[in-house]
Amino acid sequence: MKKQLRVISVNFPFTSADVVQVESLETRKAFFDFDVVVIRPPRFNHPESTHSEYQYLESVMNKKQTELDRLFAQGGVLVVVLDVPSTSTFRTGGYSVSATYQVNNYDFLSHDFANCLQSGTGEQVSFSDPAEPFVTMLKASAVAWTAYITRVPGHPFNELRFFGSAGAGTAVAGKMPYGEGHLIVLPNLRSLDEPLFFDACAEYRYQRQGSNPPDWLTQASLPGLSGIESTIADLDRQLADLNSARERVKEELQVLSAYRKLLYEKGKTQLEPIVRRALDDLGFETTPSELIKGTNYEIDGRTAKGSCPGILEVKGSKKQIGLDELSPFVVKIIADHQVSNTVSKGILIGNGLCETRPETRLGDAVFSSHALEGSRRNSVALINSTELYWLCCTLLRGDQVDKSALRELILDGNGYVDLKPFCGESPWEPSRK
Repeated sequence: MKKQLRVISVNFPFTSADVVQVESLETRKAFFDFDVVVIRPPRFNHPESTHSEYQYLESVMNKKQTELDRLFAQGGVLVVVLDVPSTSTFRTGGYSVSATYQVNNYDFLSHDFANCLQSGTGEQVSFSDPAEPFVTMLKASAVAWTAYITRVPGHPFNELRFFGSAGAGTAVAGKMPYGEGHLIVLPNLRSLDEPLFFDACAEYRYQRQGSNPPDWLTQASLPGLSGIESTIADLDRQLADLNSARERVKEELQVLSAYRKLLYEKGKTQLEPIVRRALDDLGFETTPSELIKGTNYEIDGRTAKGSCPGILEVKGSKKQIGLDELSPFVVKIIADHQVSNTVSKGILIGNGLCETRPETRLGDAVFSSHALEGSRRNSVALINSTELYWLCCTLLRGDQVDKSALRELILDGNGYVDLKPFCGESPWEPSRK
């Protein structure tokens, strides 16, 4: 490599022994100790994180962002190899009132950068600047892009100019000066022409680098400069306020969108919380899942409001909810009765046939005939989660619903409990119930 170019690569392989290669952004090696930093953003292994995991990931991103600022101030080059955006989410509080915090694998640049990307694969690329040294390198390499840019990122990367496109309205390669250095964005590659890559990096690192401004330069008066700087500072504050407002609205969006999980989720981890929230909307005052005292039986929650207490069971399946899913619930109800000496109503909320369109699975068809018969014999109320979603839509619109009567209908019901008479306008066919 020319002029002893110092290169570190994160999650992108090189054959050259001169390149320092690490797998993760968690490396202790400081990025500003190099001339060129190559990063293919590593994907997160776990989409959900604990509070400590979230704090750790956020601290890593903040630290590397600071190191990259120093790299740019020294005239260094950052090469970002675009790959699939990945997010790790931490949720605070309970299932009904919670805040959501996210770290994405592009946060070492800015939190917004990942929002400009879409996942997708392909090999075709068209170039708009044949004199660009990275274009020469890409033509000699094997491109296999896995993500593409759909819009120019916001500040501070709004000066990014593209020279490689994957299709109409997309980009996979671009560049921009940043401080005294440069940011280069490249597509993912199956093979890389390393000599041409190092040549392109050397050109940006040395030939396109400006002179470092002297310390006394800030004392040189320039008419109009302070006004522009003040305007930029005001805009930065406005952007910060807008970003904060955007994050708050995104949290509201996630809270509201969670109701849709009633239509498609199979896994208990995602389906249980939204079922309990929906039942709380009806005034059931539910509690989280627990082990029945003195047993190894786990229930998915309890209801505290109504003529009698209830025990919850939540099931999701791409098939009908069958007797094999009802029978263990009956055993739990009996075990709870033996331990507490209190008779509780069994309420099974089932998201059966969950991969079919919701308007086609209203009624009792999401439960098998044996499950329907077994629930009637054992005094278990069966709730279709699609109808529960419809009912939530009715409440969210502000329509009047007799919640007390609805709770008693469920607590008195044996077998399938029809919620449709309490529902308003259908979310699928507005003209029909």
